[in-house]
Amino acid sequence: MYNGSEFLPGLFASLEAQTDQDWVLRVRDDGSTADELEATRSLVAQYATRRRVDFESGVNIGFAVSHQEMYERHDEELILLVNQDVLFTPMYIATVRKYMEDHADVAAAAGTILRWTWNAKREPEFTNIIDSMGLAKTRAHKVYDIASGIALEDCTAQHVPVFGISGCLPMYRRSALGVMLFNPAFVMYKEDVDAAYRMEKIGMKSARVPGVVAYHFRTFQVSIFHKGVSLRFQELSYRNHWKNLIRHLSWRDWLRDGWAIVPFESAKVGFFLFRNPLVLWRTLRYFFAKHV
Repeated sequence: MYNGSEFLPGLFASLEAQTDQDWVLRVRDDGSTADELEATRSLVAQYATRRRVDFESGVNIGFAVSHQEMYERHDEELILLVNQDVLFTPMYIATVRKYMEDHADVAAAAGTILRWTWNAKREPEFTNIIDSMGLAKTRAHKVYDIASGIALEDCTAQHVPVFGISGCLPMYRRSALGVMLFNPAFVMYKEDVDAAYRMEKIGMKSARVPGVVAYHFRTFQVSIFHKGVSLRFQELSYRNHWKNLIRHLSWRDWLRDGWAIVPFESAKVGFFLFRNPLVLWRTLRYFFAKHV
């Protein structure tokens, strides 16, 4: 949670409507303002009268760090990460859980994630616009949300191979992840990509579960010019992209895909030099200092 109390009534209502209620809800508020924290505590307390909820709050330490700390405090085999701005359809948890239980070689799964928005009455309005159908990667190792921004009826990506699952709503298998859910060094951005690479290395699969959807409120819209995204967030995204390339690509990958990677990365360097040179400078300085 981060300054997201307005999302909780809808989220909790959709959780109450789940046909599968065999789970524990863990909520962490990650440094919200005082008013937001108070509102969140109140809404969680109301919901906790109807089922078990473990609640904690603290300073904002980042998406990856918070999730890793929560992951280390329990030992459940299946873990569903839930963004504060997600709304479920009633069969969602039951369907994705059964798929994971029936497919032992799948380490991460999710249904089709569509987008919702607020209507004029400040009520949720569901759309048919796809937010994510899983993650895919190009030969240049650019990782993207499959069919994001496309109307469901116009989507032709039903059979695109899934490389990973978006951090918006993944269900993970602990025995595939081991001691690390997300690498805390990532702070935020691309930690789900790191997880996908790690699972791929051990021969585990990620899957899009057919026949079930959930909805996500897309706060940041994808833009090739990073419109509306702070320099700090651009820096985290760019440096974490390079962490994944350095940590996960072998010399064989570079021999096989270098023809695609080098031009793509060169174009990104040119973009940042022209558009936001500070992002490039900070990223280079970080790697020289950390010796990734």
